[in-house]
Amino acid sequence: MNFLGLCQWLQDTSWATGIRESLNLYPALYTLHIFGFVIMVTATSVLDLRVLDLGLRGRSVGSVAKLALPWAQAGLAGNLMTGFLVFSAQAVDMYTNTAFRWKIAMVVLAGLNVVLVEKSIHRNTGNWEESGNTPVMLKMSAVISILLWFGIVAMSRVIGFTGARE
Repeated sequence: MNFLGLCQWLQDTSWATGIRESLNLYPALYTLHIFGFVIMVTATSVLDLRVLDLGLRGRSVGSVAKLALPWAQAGLAGNLMTGFLVFSAQAVDMYTNTAFRWKIAMVVLAGLNVVLVEKSIHRNTGNWEESGNTPVMLKMSAVISILLWFGIVAMSRVIGFTGARE
């Protein structure tokens, strides 16, 4: 079975059909998905802006990470669950939607970036925070993070406008 066939099977399951045909469930799941994005993008942006020394200068990067990362992880967990359910209701349309594919590619890249940043912060924070010299690679990663997460939000909006035209 190819991926399109898997998407068709998923979309045809009784629970995906129930989500799609429900007057309230699909909009509720989509709304929760948006809330997850808000939580995740806010948390990652706060940390990224601190890494770039553009906010919360009175706090160490490590302390901001300790506060922000659990929120980012909670938002991600919520988004993975609600995203899968929303996707399953329209799996074939989403699979063939170019904006959705861009969104998923950016989510994967942003996820890899988060893992790299988190490892770097936990492993090396004491070394560079005392000197006040945030590594250039960490700053570049913060810029990439901001661009990816805002790109993901943009693609999320574009998906709804491109589905019927592709």
